[in-house]
Amino acid sequence: MNQTYAALHALPSDLINKLCRSKVTRLSLKQMYTLGRHVLESKNQSALVIPAVFLHQELPIRLSHALKMLNSNTLPVNLADMPNFQHIARSYLEDISMVTQMPKPSTPELEEEFTALLRKLEQRHKIKVLAISSGFRELMNSAMQQPDYNSLFYDNGKGWTINPEADKAIQTFFNRFYTINLGTRLLIGEHLALHDRGLNLVHRLNPLSISKRAIQDAQKLCAAHYRQAAPSVLIHTPNPDISTTYVEEFLHRNIYELLKNAMRATCETYLNNGSPVTIGLSPASSMNKATASKSKLPPIKLILVDGGEDVTIKISDEGGGMALSEMDKIWSYVHSGNSSRLRQPSTMVQKHEKVIEEAPKTTTIITPFQPSAPNTSTLHKSDVSETNMVLRAVVHPADSMTVMGGLASEAKDYLDLPLSGSGHGLPLARLIARYFGGDLSLISMEGYGTDSYLSLYRNDDHLENFPEVDEEMAAEVDVFVNDLLDETSRGSQQESSV
Repeated sequence: MNQTYAALHALPSDLINKLCRSKVTRLSLKQMYTLGRHVLESKNQSALVIPAVFLHQELPIRLSHALKMLNSNTLPVNLADMPNFQHIARSYLEDISMVTQMPKPSTPELEEEFTALLRKLEQRHKIKVLAISSGFRELMNSAMQQPDYNSLFYDNGKGWTINPEADKAIQTFFNRFYTINLGTRLLIGEHLALHDRGLNLVHRLNPLSISKRAIQDAQKLCAAHYRQAAPSVLIHTPNPDISTTYVEEFLHRNIYELLKNAMRATCETYLNNGSPVTIGLSPASSMNKATASKSKLPPIKLILVDGGEDVTIKISDEGGGMALSEMDKIWSYVHSGNSSRLRQPSTMVQKHEKVIEEAPKTTTIITPFQPSAPNTSTLHKSDVSETNMVLRAVVHPADSMTVMGGLASEAKDYLDLPLSGSGHGLPLARLIARYFGGDLSLISMEGYGTDSYLSLYRNDDHLENFPEVDEEMAAEVDVFVNDLLDETSRGSQQESSV
């Protein structure tokens, strides 16, 4: 009997239905910070029982919301027919079963057992997010094989390009799915940090010190990539002692992402065969000259301001900017990273092999507390018919994580990824910024440079931006679970007869 089948039959018949229709309990930064401080200051392991009991109740609801998204019909291609996504959906069912079958962690001993399960769930989540990357490649590859017969692409006269409505549907789906996973992982990560490391992820922090560390990390990566000094970063702030309640890794990851983009744009604009060139832009400002490095490139400027409602970080570069028509694409999961290379001559669509070669490269999915890795798509090849766009997975009696487990060895921290082409950096950075009421926006001047604005909402009572999933999606999960019960039952019967 495989693990998915066992997990399904261990659950009460109506539990998934109830979980899918339950509302999540949204938390604020203030609540997370206050509870974390209480646990740390008590210096008593029994204090962890309170957050453990909450997680025991809350995690199955959040996991079921992710399951609902995977079985939704909001995408132009049915994800339920994609083998990778089927394995991921089964994995969520197994996770729900493991949490709900464990006794409520109402004692320190049971809390220890529950925390051990959280460590396992954290690792399983890492594999699932990597598999999502592979599944997205699978989705795009299958559609690219016969663009004449699907709604994803159209020929605009210059080649095949993504249909704007399909791109919008993909954007909506992944925004919601990644936001659900972002919040779920934050809760798991917070509890593990309190239990294993004696610290809370949400705390009072100084954005200036985080910015300085992000600058050093981005400059190190940029210098290694271009083999010369990275652009200097000039910092200006009227108040160096700004503090706010936030998640340190959220802030560092976003500033680091924006600085990487600014440094890359600057270097690509000014460097020719490894040597600085001049294209007539204005000279560097005299502001903060003491912080400039040996680089001859125009400096990047970081301005940190403490407003009444927001803490805002502005990062400005002279990296050539972007055309207005290209601005929407920077938030697209289809166009971001290496996946921007979608267009190809229509004549190339005639041969299967050439379509595979020209399909978008694998996109790397990166979320806070969740490293990812490039080029994982080759680990899962879909069985695609050249005359039929519908993909069907063969249900094998095996644990879903065994099927996806090879991906775990490919995991890398976001700091270890290359300077460019590693995936959905900006779309995910905006989701992170918006999760507790902030935002991320860009303004670009083609021919000059780009300004990025990262805002942190100072009101730490603002609740998580956790998306609701409608009743129609919950009904689709019921169909999925019932079908899966039938399929896994048949698979187990076949295995027994062999």
